[in-house]
Amino acid sequence: MKYYHLFSGHFVAIVPADHHLSDREEIELDDLAGEKILLMDNNWCPPEQLKLQETIRKKVDDLDISYVNDVEIVSLMVKAGLGITVMPSFVAIEKVDVIKAVKLNYPALLDYGLVCRKDEADPLVIAFCQVMQEQAEGM
Repeated sequence: MKYYHLFSGHFVAIVPADHHLSDREEIELDDLAGEKILLMDNNWCPPEQLKLQETIRKKVDDLDISYVNDVEIVSLMVKAGLGITVMPSFVAIEKVDVIKAVKLNYPALLDYGLVCRKDEADPLVIAFCQVMQEQAEGM
């Protein structure tokens, strides 16, 4: 297999811009205690995010949890003030005047990329992977 790296990142908490945690540089998991939390449905969640969500669910006290199955919908819910969510930094939709992405102190390095066969001969597949890498570098 050949791996084409696109993004690296970390987890962030997405909070409404007027939320008391929005001006922090970094949020600890304990800072989520007592908050309304919007988590991705387990069936729509990448494995590392699922681990984070389980950690939050088990270790953070006094949570009001709702589950969502779409990144756009969860962003709209945060925008509407319905809660806080967590996601990889390279997925986060941030509109500073409405919602903010704040780094979450959680030790997980995240990589996102494409995989194809090491001996891939189809020039379209190779070109696609290369174009995606170029596009990711420009972001």
